[in-house]
Amino acid sequence: MSVEFFNYHINWKSKAIHPGSHKSDQRGMGIEFAGHSNLLDYPDPRRIDLRMTMRDPMDQVYVRIFNQRSATPIMIFNDLSASMTFGQASKLERAAEIAEIIKNSAYHNRDAIGLVGFHDTVNDEWIAPLSYRPYLTESLIKKITSEKNHNKGSHGISKLHQYLPKDHTLIFFISDFHMPNEQITMFLNNTRKHTVVPIILWDKNEYSNLPKFGITTFTDPETFEERTILLRKKLIKNIIIEFNQRKKHLIKLFNSFDAPPFFVEGEFNPDDMTHYFNEYYHA
Repeated sequence: MSVEFFNYHINWKSKAIHPGSHKSDQRGMGIEFAGHSNLLDYPDPRRIDLRMTMRDPMDQVYVRIFNQRSATPIMIFNDLSASMTFGQASKLERAAEIAEIIKNSAYHNRDAIGLVGFHDTVNDEWIAPLSYRPYLTESLIKKITSEKNHNKGSHGISKLHQYLPKDHTLIFFISDFHMPNEQITMFLNNTRKHTVVPIILWDKNEYSNLPKFGITTFTDPETFEERTILLRKKLIKNIIIEFNQRKKHLIKLFNSFDAPPFFVEGEFNPDDMTHYFNEYYHA
């Protein structure tokens, strides 16, 4: 079985010392020319520039200096709240699949990766710190599908920024974002110095594949309370309108923070994520 991953890049220069695949300001054995230095300040005879040296009236020996390609930190924030359990194949199952592919992609790029799962709180058992050997991240990804937080909300989002490093981080935020707009805005304000990729998981059975008519029992995904309603043409139309309006609002909100959302309403296609990065984050 082949390992699935997508190609991503960053549009800032990494400050990491660890070698990787991204542009950086770190001096090294890369191919990005960064200027000249004299041999005493940068003692690497392999980089001597004979033409520059011969032209110097002070007879200094010059070497070419280059920037290496470096790693960048990658963090997954995974929503574990009650609404993520919706569906015959729950959103958590889809979230685990996506998190696994993100982990594979980070490993392919030699980037450090970590994961934090949250609902109303952030528990220590759901924290995998950044690592170039993501064994703990892998173990948490395997646990995602077994979460059954029927009475849990998403207040833990207010703590997520505390688990980020100081360096510019690429954040993959996996959630259905069925949470108050104020919580989302607060998170985006707390992570302005980083780059956020919101991966929004919706299930079409939430709004578009409803029965045309009949009495149906719904379970509120946040309170876990059951409600019996009579589906009618007008009610179904209103439900669809509300979801379409919510989608437009989320797009507007995330775009206002330069964090274009990536919607997943079925199978996750890694190629689509590659196209997303090519469109929005030019290297």
